[in-house]
Amino acid sequence: MNSEVTALDRMVDYVKQLRRHTEARRAVHIRLSALEKHFREEHYRLFAASALRGVITRFGATMFALPNTDLVLITKDANIDDIDPALNTIRRKLRDSSLISSLDPVQGVSDEFVVWFDIEESYEEFKDYVEQLAALLQLGEAANVAESQAMEGPIKKIRRPAHTDAPVVLRTPSHVRMMPVNPLPKEYQDRHLDPEMLFALTKALQGADVAGMLRRQLVKAILGDAPPMPVLEHKFVPRTLVYETLLTNSRVLSENRWLYGYLEDHLAHQVLASTPSMSNEVSMASSIKVTSGSILSASFDLFEKSLGKHPRSKVVLEFGPTDILANPVDYQEASRHVIALGYRISVGNLHPLAFLSLDVEPMQAAFVKILKPMGSIGDWLNSKTEVAIQNKIERVGKARVILDGCEDKTDIDLGHLLGITLFQGQAVDPMTEV
Repeated sequence: MNSEVTALDRMVDYVKQLRRHTEARRAVHIRLSALEKHFREEHYRLFAASALRGVITRFGATMFALPNTDLVLITKDANIDDIDPALNTIRRKLRDSSLISSLDPVQGVSDEFVVWFDIEESYEEFKDYVEQLAALLQLGEAANVAESQAMEGPIKKIRRPAHTDAPVVLRTPSHVRMMPVNPLPKEYQDRHLDPEMLFALTKALQGADVAGMLRRQLVKAILGDAPPMPVLEHKFVPRTLVYETLLTNSRVLSENRWLYGYLEDHLAHQVLASTPSMSNEVSMASSIKVTSGSILSASFDLFEKSLGKHPRSKVVLEFGPTDILANPVDYQEASRHVIALGYRISVGNLHPLAFLSLDVEPMQAAFVKILKPMGSIGDWLNSKTEVAIQNKIERVGKARVILDGCEDKTDIDLGHLLGITLFQGQAVDPMTEV
């Protein structure tokens, strides 16, 4: 375990020890990682730490330097007036940052650069915040180790299960043709997703500019009064957009999940073959929706090569539960391959009751996405289910569970009730074009 991870462990242990010693204690999280890349260089962090040295000397404060360049300061008997001058010194040093220049800081009030905690008044909230932050950063460090090990040697060819020694033949096309999407005839109105419609959709998608339908949406950590913290930038093709684009003046009344699983696989192949960029300056990592079949194909080979030197640990591949359960052997092979390369895995689109019934540990997922069901909460949530979900989230880890489909602020309140701190949806971050 490296020194940075050890520093995170020390911070979490220190905060746990404060449970009975919260009197007159407060904390400040200085989010240097939220600044532009050149302001995250080490000499800026050293300046910030030096500016806080007076507080540490006068009040015996404890400071933790995190692997993402952030600083966490925990003090006793220091008032806001004692800490804020040092923060203003740091802000002046960083005044050329667009984030700093856009803020109008209020003394003792959290914003996107500084997060304040009154530990005496909100110890549990601070403890949850620190554990969430540490778990996310440790997850990234562990993935970096796996990535460096995988990159030391050549990439091995993917092979099918043991009943044959023949490697999978990957046909790499010389180029990917992109053509305008041609809408289907208007007679497809108010239909169910049946085999006939599926055939028409997949035919319309052949050679279509699927990359043009790719959307992105941030997954954010939301804890108490602290500003939302971007964790993942997720890229995917919304199913509603597929229907709206290809089915002019019509709507799909219902979906057969197995048929839609085939359509998702078709889309995943084309999205990976379009080699979307996975770099971003906003969040800790990027994620993209895939299937087992698309990973075991030439499309993933193109995608993998297109990443170049981009850290695989900063790319999360999201699989769906239908794909995993319908193709367990393919998923086992695909997941083993991408983990060896340094990628991380997410399992998405889980109904809360499916989350309860599935053992997610064998899936080796860094993140698990629970999709908030449509309709009345009472249809699936009662007091017994609520406690069971809370216990399961504690076992899996709060830093790994995401509530997807948050269309309203009340959905975030529901997530907090269940013990969830990571959220995705229109109420968290509106979808935008890639």
